[in-house]
Amino acid sequence: MKKVKAFIVALILFGFTVGGFHMYSMQALSLDNNAFSTWSNKVKFNSPDAIKANLNESSIVVFGSSEFQHGQKTIYHPKAMFKDFEFNPMLIGAGYYQSLEHAITLASIGESIQSKKVVLLLSPTWFRKKGVVDTAFASRFSESSYLGMLKNDNLSPETKDYIKERTNKLLQVDQGTLNRVNIYNRVLMGERTSLMDDLSYNVYKQFLMEKERQGVILQAKLANLKANQNQGNQDRSIDWKNYMVKAEEQGEKNNTNPFYMTPRGYMKVEYRLKSGVCPKKKPVKNCYANSIEYDDFRCFLDICKQMDIEPLIVALPVNGYWFDYTGFPADTRTKYYDNIRTITQEYGVKLVDLSDEEYTKYFFEDSIHLGGKGWVTVNEVLYNYYNEDKEQPAK
Repeated sequence: MKKVKAFIVALILFGFTVGGFHMYSMQALSLDNNAFSTWSNKVKFNSPDAIKANLNESSIVVFGSSEFQHGQKTIYHPKAMFKDFEFNPMLIGAGYYQSLEHAITLASIGESIQSKKVVLLLSPTWFRKKGVVDTAFASRFSESSYLGMLKNDNLSPETKDYIKERTNKLLQVDQGTLNRVNIYNRVLMGERTSLMDDLSYNVYKQFLMEKERQGVILQAKLANLKANQNQGNQDRSIDWKNYMVKAEEQGEKNNTNPFYMTPRGYMKVEYRLKSGVCPKKKPVKNCYANSIEYDDFRCFLDICKQMDIEPLIVALPVNGYWFDYTGFPADTRTKYYDNIRTITQEYGVKLVDLSDEEYTKYFFEDSIHLGGKGWVTVNEVLYNYYNEDKEQPAK
């Protein structure tokens, strides 16, 4: 009898410990900090709870990819540009994040976006014929976001079915994750389930979410991200022309290569040029013109529509000097830009088309990633979108 009582007491204490730990983790996730919002880290992207805990009325969620990881040590990156602003750009994405994973994430956090505004920075290189690579998708896939998508009653059955089928196909390279995803599908999409399905779902769901919360808290501490640093911050006007002049002057001083890349960006290709590994190639036809990525992009827009979220699509360019050199001429790239214009018009969403910046000097760090002028341009787009229908910030 004593052993039974001891077991019951231990179980109760364990329950209180777990419950208290859970409450602490939820509070610790809320940092109210632009440094967190502009922080590029997979644990953040994979945790809808962490993202939602740091969204407020001044937040604009900005989806993108590897451009967020470039230029972070410059004055032009959003983490520097908006460091002490009330404006809170929540950056989501890194290398290998594309339309489908962003659609899943949006479906899981959309109800917490108070502004009902999101921005998607589209990269032309996503739109290869086969779209996102299966191993890349698997490496970025967030099970918690997928669970949030399945639970979202705003989504149509057709949208969920599309995401389910695409995810199933792409996760063939990760059978462990796919097996769990199939359990989630059976439990949350009204399919016939077993007792083991229900048990596995409930146990792993709790384990997964707690693991992600603790991962975010730990990584945030290691990155020295402190809470409540946004308190007292105020928005103000920005002299965009002055920033552009600085970027021009810096480019003229440092970027002495024929592709107008930064010295660091040029180093990535210089050895190929000198060794002859990268000679001029035969022109590529229909590059980025036909891709399943367009269907994934439509899925993202469908979710925006079903959740009454207003998206702004920013069509990022590529470095025209470099792409011309390597055999991707402008007339083939135009087909991609035309496709994006057609789709955004079809959905009636706003598009900022930056294709005319392909030959802007010092716009790029390398062949595709934003440099000084590029980030100034994109930041102005983000800030203007945030300030729509608002009084202009004080100088």
